Amino acid sequence: MIGMPRSPLFSSIVRILLASGVAAGISAGQAVNVVENGASYIAQGLPNSGIAQGAIFVVVGTTLGPSTLAIDPTPFQHTTLDGTSVSVTVGSTTVNALMYYTSSTQVAALLPSNTPTGSGTIIVTYNGNASGAVPVSVVQNNLGIFTLSSNGGGVAIVTYPDYSLVSSVPGTGSLGGGGPNTYSGAAVPGDTLILWATGLGPVNGNDASGAGLGQPINIPSSTPLTLWVGGVAANVTYAGRSGCCIGEDQIVFSIPNNAPTGCAVPLAVQIGTLISNYTAIPIGNGSRSCTMQNPGFSASAVQALTTSTGPINYASLQLEREIAAASGTSVIYEDVALGEFAQVSVSAVDQPVVLSSVDTPPFGTCTTFNNQVQTQPLFTVLTGIDAGSITVNGPQPDFPVVLKEQPGTGQATTYSAVLSPMGVYFSGGPYTIAAAGGTSSLLPDVAKFTTGFTITQTPTWPSSDQARLFNNGNGVTRTNGMTINWTGGSPAYWVVIGGIGGASAVDQLDQSVSTSFTCYVPSVKNTFTIPANILLALPGGIDAEINFQPTLPPQAISVTGLDVGLLLFQYQTTFFVPLN
Repeated sequence: MIGMPRSPLFSSIVRILLASGVAAGISAGQAVNVVENGASYIAQGLPNSGIAQGAIFVVVGTTLGPSTLAIDPTPFQHTTLDGTSVSVTVGSTTVNALMYYTSSTQVAALLPSNTPTGSGTIIVTYNGNASGAVPVSVVQNNLGIFTLSSNGGGVAIVTYPDYSLVSSVPGTGSLGGGGPNTYSGAAVPGDTLILWATGLGPVNGNDASGAGLGQPINIPSSTPLTLWVGGVAANVTYAGRSGCCIGEDQIVFSIPNNAPTGCAVPLAVQIGTLISNYTAIPIGNGSRSCTMQNPGFSASAVQALTTSTGPINYASLQLEREIAAASGTSVIYEDVALGEFAQVSVSAVDQPVVLSSVDTPPFGTCTTFNNQVQTQPLFTVLTGIDAGSITVNGPQPDFPVVLKEQPGTGQATTYSAVLSPMGVYFSGGPYTIAAAGGTSSLLPDVAKFTTGFTITQTPTWPSSDQARLFNNGNGVTRTNGMTINWTGGSPAYWVVIGGIGGASAVDQLDQSVSTSFTCYVPSVKNTFTIPANILLALPGGIDAEINFQPTLPPQAISVTGLDVGLLLFQYQTTFFVPLN
């Protein structure tokens, strides 16, 4: 059976855990701020935030350990590391976690399989000083998928049977596939693959001694496991511990024949009503190279991202009608223009997977986002670039976009302007965006260019359909999904349906514990059902923000000095729906 041999891929997972934000330096006052699954990084308080028995987890805080990162050379064998220990109490039972690494600001450990389930508390002790107890929810099964971004978002770590990585294009140079830490290109329907994760569930016996390695995990029949590939259930042939590594799980599955294709097909695992972090996997249509679904990425842009050995000049211009303020069910919109110009680089290691981090999901699919972490494309910003002054010209009077330069390594040059504080500027007709061209002596320049778009009759989300969802205050049951109907569908537009659910989704002020989602739909369908496996990632019992966004397909900006350029326009209609 695939999935049980000992594999050196463990070293990759180790690096991913270490790349998740460990920082050095002692801070005043010892405290635990965050307890999260070591792969998904979903914060406590969200429906899918519980730590599973036998799972790797991380603790983030202050003065949790030494100023210099300490890694146990034999992970998950000891309950103390460099003066740091972690205890978890549920009811009258206290267990000591098995340590992996410790630092001043972050600790990683494994929750023993014999930890009782239920509401509990966690305490980190360093050199005899204990942090305050903070809440933690211990559950039997709750999966987190490891990702290449090291924070639970973006490209999933999925391998072929030889442990080479699934990638948006086959590896180049020494990364050509054929074993761990190499790339073998996009998956195709019918492929058998291995998903790497933690939190599948407990093993029988002592975790530290390697109990359960290479063995299936018991998933109760009352909470069945489903692996979703672009919203299509995949055939799973193995779900259990890896054969190599304590706390690391493998799910062996096949790409369904009817799975959507693209460079960023959503991938998630559902156990009962608990949903893992949503990730991305590239799936080709009979080819090991995936096809970008975002038409704004030209062939030359794709080539630059996947093969360039030097800096890449990147730009994004987005014009939109967005929510400015909300109070109860009353919403105020504003029309804005935003721009970002930067010189970026993509490492040789990330080039085979970078397309999956920048592409849009295929039509008919949805994905969720963890708002507690910032998932960035797999490239590094080197410096801003200068496009000169930028002006938006439309049927209304011209509005210059105010340049905000942020010179220096690691910062993009940004442009922004409020075109209409009452949301009336984008009323229809032709619009052009004119850039004067860069003249900076400090930043790389972009040549003068003009681009634009035309707003025609857009799809509309009727208030009658919004009222149906509200259902006299009863709202929507998440397990039933949510159907949205609209009128005026047109081949000229996409519809992006999105939303956010959290403790403060309505007031827009505190998004610290929340989850958002997006779904991409051809507007000509005039109807779409947001699936239950998306809504279940949002908290129930409170109002969720639901956004209906007619969107013009992204356009490429082609101009001297830009390798990758995108122009985007969309409207937004927002409604607040009680979720149950």
